[in-house]
Amino acid sequence: MKHVVTFLLVLCAWSAQGQFEVGQTDWLLIDVSRNDREIPCVVWYPAQVDGVTPAEGGFPTFVMAHGFVMSPLDYEGLAAALVSEGYVFASLGTEQGFAPSHADYGLDLAFVADQVASGEIVGVLSASSNGRVAIGGHSMGGGAAWLAAAEQPAIDAVVVFAPAETNPSAIAAGEEITVPVLVVSGADDAVTPPTTQHEPIYASAVNAPCRAFVSIAGGGHCGFADPGTLCDFGELGFSGLSHAEQLALSLDVVLPWLARFVEDNPGGLAALEEACEVEPELELSLSCALDVAADAEAKLEWSVFPNPNQGSSVLRNASSAACWFTVWNSLGQSIQHEQQVLPGCEYAMQLDPGTYIIRVRNGKGDVQSARLLVF
Repeated sequence: MKHVVTFLLVLCAWSAQGQFEVGQTDWLLIDVSRNDREIPCVVWYPAQVDGVTPAEGGFPTFVMAHGFVMSPLDYEGLAAALVSEGYVFASLGTEQGFAPSHADYGLDLAFVADQVASGEIVGVLSASSNGRVAIGGHSMGGGAAWLAAAEQPAIDAVVVFAPAETNPSAIAAGEEITVPVLVVSGADDAVTPPTTQHEPIYASAVNAPCRAFVSIAGGGHCGFADPGTLCDFGELGFSGLSHAEQLALSLDVVLPWLARFVEDNPGGLAALEEACEVEPELELSLSCALDVAADAEAKLEWSVFPNPNQGSSVLRNASSAACWFTVWNSLGQSIQHEQQVLPGCEYAMQLDPGTYIIRVRNGKGDVQSARLLVF
């Protein structure tokens, strides 16, 4: 089966698929507010060609919660796909037993998200985060992501796969969620049936500014995870889509959703809708406030990261139109004049140690400035 990744035709920011190698490390985070609770994570990250050294630049993070009696290592396919697109993928390693605490699991997810957003991660990836975070989960982890989002962590979006009701209730917590949410559902899921699990969880997020429900025809419960996990034993005899097919279809909608709400790319929702029009297996329900769903008029939205840095930085244009930037050194000299950056694209800079002023303008003449420190 051939899947057309339509958003590549829409967004410049995704034109370099597979641009990163995949590195792997581990985190052990400590939540001192809960009796020094230990929260281990398996983490995949954008790496240089050696597969070990982190790639330069700041990246958004996706924090993932596994399903019932599953492992953080059971989502390597999803992790590799997101990492190749420039995401850090952190997979939680708590609550893997047969008597999990859903409440603790949700708090674990919220804690990791807050740690990443606030720059509290140390080690090999201490400089790899740009502070933008999405959370998500599969099955039990999907329900836990609903509980986590209701805690109001510093997140930009939620993506869940075949979410399951939890105790305490994810459905009851849904009205506390105030960030965009995406539910991806396998239409033939007999483990957590869409009508009793996925759909009520989706419907509960009444205060989310934008919510989407994508049903995958022929999709099952376990196709969001790697093949050969314990999940497959609970779905013996399933004859629908393969794991590879279901993952490919999932990425067709997850990547544009994250681009819209984690990377501020205004074409993300249009790409999501186009993917669902092209792929016959995808059925989309989308409910967004008008100011979120509509492409905004050209705004001056940009960032330079990392800041400070050791000579290499990136200027990202998150606006819906081109911008032009000039770099001034501490002597008032223009060393980079009116360089154009297209919407949704980035420009890499190499600068000597010093203090610089970055001046950015859009086509309407609006101007903003920021200081950049290179050491």
